Amino acid sequence: MSSKNPLSPSEALEKVQKLCSAEEKCCQDVRKKLFNMGVNSANAEKIINHLTAEKFIDEWRYAKMFASGKFKNNKWGKIKIRYELLRKNIPENIIEDALRRIEPVEYFQILKKELQKKQKSVSANNMAETKAKLYRFANSKGFENDVISKVIEEIAEDNFNTQ
Repeated sequence: MSSKNPLSPSEALEKVQKLCSAEEKCCQDVRKKLFNMGVNSANAEKIINHLTAEKFIDEWRYAKMFASGKFKNNKWGKIKIRYELLRKNIPENIIEDALRRIEPVEYFQILKKELQKKQKSVSANNMAETKAKLYRFANSKGFENDVISKVIEEIAEDNFNTQ
């Protein structure tokens, strides 16, 4: 929904420059913000092109920060991160590059910690039921099936060895 008193292109440019200086934004986020300010599409595209040329907007930089933040802070897996970046119209090659920057060992360890934490709150009658619940939890966080399986097996092995 656009505002009642639309901003002039120069006022809108100034506002989104401040916004992009404070926090990484992608083209789609800025486009949506401009629309909400009442800027028409032709002017919005001119503003976005200017911001991109001046490096206020950089989709690669955005994707890298988004992937890193969602992984480290929200404990999201690569599938969920990819999906969200695709929703923001980030090009596939940029998404691939951002996901490659997630350290595999750290990825495995974070999933393991999350599943160990989840295991404490899972009520199940047997190990198979526990594994299934952990698997669904990790899957909902966007982790890949093969990684989930490896981590669950390692947790099960750790549990067996401590008994």
